[in-house]
Amino acid sequence: MRAETEATRLSRRRFVATGAAGAALTQMGWAQTIAPPQPGVPVDDAARIAAGNDADEHMTIPVMINGHGPFRFVIDTGADRSVIAEDLAVSLGLVRGTEVSVQGVVRTFSTRVVPVANLTFGTLTRRNLMMPMLPRNYMGADGYLGLDAVDGSRVTLDFANRALRVSTSRSQTAFQVRRPTEAYVPVRGTMGHLRSLNCRVDGVSTTCFLDSGAQISVGNSMLLRELLEENPKMRTVGVLPITGITGGVIMGSVVRVDHIRLHSVSFTDAVVAIADMAIFDVWGLSNQPALLIGMNFLRQFAQVSIDYGMKEIRFDLASMLLAKNV
Repeated sequence: MRAETEATRLSRRRFVATGAAGAALTQMGWAQTIAPPQPGVPVDDAARIAAGNDADEHMTIPVMINGHGPFRFVIDTGADRSVIAEDLAVSLGLVRGTEVSVQGVVRTFSTRVVPVANLTFGTLTRRNLMMPMLPRNYMGADGYLGLDAVDGSRVTLDFANRALRVSTSRSQTAFQVRRPTEAYVPVRGTMGHLRSLNCRVDGVSTTCFLDSGAQISVGNSMLLRELLEENPKMRTVGVLPITGITGGVIMGSVVRVDHIRLHSVSFTDAVVAIADMAIFDVWGLSNQPALLIGMNFLRQFAQVSIDYGMKEIRFDLASMLLAKNV
């Protein structure tokens, strides 16, 4: 796969309170990773391309919890809720609270929330969060920061320097200059659910959103249905095992598409997994063609910035321009 521009390339965990009041929390959040191959299930080269980087290559950000740390958290821009590793919560002496069911890509996981008075990362501090606990061996990190932590701020995925940054939104600063090497994509949405309506996959109008917690890019079955109407000869080229941070495995069918156009940014000769994951339903996209853009696409850029205040995404094309000039 390569990226270019025309100018110059579930949710995840549903939380349902099971306490005495029986109140329901509709927030979702999950982290998607590439599962080990299942016995008897072929995973071909196209599927490996779709997988891109291993889950262990998630970029993390240092986080202070109640003055302790730093701890390493993954930022998950597709998740509504932040979570913490169970062993870390125990070591910090956080008091267990309400029992919740965490619904992931494949299955639900029963756990409890813990109160976090102060959560500090980048230039920001969030106060009085209730964070569900999950086993570390499911997450592979100290925790995940969801939209409850990063909404209203600016999240920068700096792939060139392998760094994550969270800072004040440009909407609250005077510095809003666009550099010549940046591609600008306006997005819409509320409560951090930012999506682009100006996306086409092989000519099919598609709603897409960026998910830094997903290692691969995934489309829903509605997208596949319309792609097949446009090109009846399209065939799946492999299967890919996908797991979430609550464990379990589902299989995604891998298809190859010629062109994904996101506003002024394009991906060509791209492979995408197809799976009806819960995140499409949570974002209200299960009945229309939708595409979750994961890290295997995002890593092709030097830097990707998601500004929740400005409601925009900026792709730094410096590495693309350099490659063209070599």
